[in-house]
Amino acid sequence: MATNSLTADIAARAVVHPGKLIPGIPSFVFTVPLGWVLDEAPGALAVLRLPKDIDGFWVNAILSHDKVARSVDFEAAAKATWARLKRSSPDATENGERIVRFGTQLMYVRGVELTANGTTLAQFHALFFAPVTEGGKTVDFFQFVLTAPVGAMGGLVKPFMESLSTFRFV
Repeated sequence: MATNSLTADIAARAVVHPGKLIPGIPSFVFTVPLGWVLDEAPGALAVLRLPKDIDGFWVNAILSHDKVARSVDFEAAAKATWARLKRSSPDATENGERIVRFGTQLMYVRGVELTANGTTLAQFHALFFAPVTEGGKTVDFFQFVLTAPVGAMGGLVKPFMESLSTFRFV
């Protein structure tokens, strides 16, 4: 009888992932731009990149995820991510921002220019949230950041936007 009681006590205290209080990252699907490669990197959910470097730089788009407070909205997310970028790249300048809609998915997008290791780079940021359910203290926040040499970015935005337009939570 003591064994059953101990087993019930352990089961009552078990933590399961994913579970109700520790949910996993929401499932999603999107297409990789034609000719690009899907890859992985530490701290990233996914990396898209061109199969060859451009003048020694590997053009990449990094998808990342964070849990943030339910009160975080696009304005707060944009300010927080911009402040983080300015801390690591003080010369970063913004080249426009707006909210776009792909089906039911809203995304905040902005263009950025910065210098890293002596190279002038352009970035295209897409920030968005997973759909939320009732209750809960957090929301799933995603960032997809395309980085390329400034001269190459013009031809990369369209295929990246097409890929973003296919992003769906499933």
